[in-house]
Amino acid sequence: MRPVYTVAALLLTAALVALGVKAFHDGTAQTRPIVLPFEIFWCAKDDDCVVVDQIGCCSCSEGGAQAAITSWRRDELRRFLKRACAPGRVCIQVDVCRSDMVPRCVDRRCTLEVVHDH
Repeated sequence: MRPVYTVAALLLTAALVALGVKAFHDGTAQTRPIVLPFEIFWCAKDDDCVVVDQIGCCSCSEGGAQAAITSWRRDELRRFLKRACAPGRVCIQVDVCRSDMVPRCVDRRCTLEVVHDH
């Protein structure tokens, strides 16, 4: 076989592999940022806030995170995550939920603070 044909065959193979990898990535990549609406976190006082065990596509019992949100926005958060998160997503079975956190309103935003036992 001539060297020219060998080089051409290698280049064609490399191009086909690159196109296949790109198509596979485009078809399977699920990573995209989730930006929650600011209103989900708005508060005027501590009583406006509540702890939720899921603020992203995975709950804290599945390796996700907890957060403090405006208490009357729970259903809005649930609907938002249902639209934003891909069906069949994969979460890890690692429980990172914490029971020592309380919701607080700081600078008009619900946040979580650690409860310090004395």
